[in-house]
Amino acid sequence: MNVLTFDKIKQELFSGWKPFEVAWLFLFIVAQIGVYIYAPDSILGMVAGISGIICNVFISKGKISNYFFGLIFAYSYFYVAWGANYLGEMNTTLYVYIPAQFIGYFLWKQNMQQAQGAEAVIAKSLSLKGWIALLAFVAVGTLLFVQALNMAGGSSTGLDGLTTIIVVAAQGLMLLRYREQWVLWIVLNILSIVLWAENPSMYIMYFSYLLNAIYGYYNWTKLAKA
Repeated sequence: MNVLTFDKIKQELFSGWKPFEVAWLFLFIVAQIGVYIYAPDSILGMVAGISGIICNVFISKGKISNYFFGLIFAYSYFYVAWGANYLGEMNTTLYVYIPAQFIGYFLWKQNMQQAQGAEAVIAKSLSLKGWIALLAFVAVGTLLFVQALNMAGGSSTGLDGLTTIIVVAAQGLMLLRYREQWVLWIVLNILSIVLWAENPSMYIMYFSYLLNAIYGYYNWTKLAKA
């Protein structure tokens, strides 16, 4: 049984990779470590950056093991956001990222397929009504949450509030296996690059996320057709 479990873990982590995807992941991790060596800010920032990058690349591949790395990212990122006094990011991590790792695992577990030489999630596409509901949620949610952040004395409340609501929406689409989550992740990553412009580890992490999100949309389009 132990051998079988080890074989499953090995297959999950190492099967179905294309050479450029391996190089892509390796480059992102090296860049994150290099930034920390050049401009060390905090160990937790580097841990959050590396685990977040691995998690996102695994999501783009549709691998369910992304939730393990996502849990490491969520806990470390919470303390990084706490140190920067980004209340929206803190609450998003505590009430969205961390619970989503457990919920997502069980939702994905029931909806896996064999695709691209490995087990990957079954992806779906959003309808027009779904898009309308999504945009309405982001607009109304941002207005309300920014007001709450202002009352709590947060920093960069406008940008922080918008990115928080986009995270909630994108995370929901991810749990429900919609490929359009990647459109929101692309927008979020661009905004987050601006938000974390003074933190090298977070800046590189979100730049890596942006490139990965573009590839994620492409790959999930293929998974939706599989």
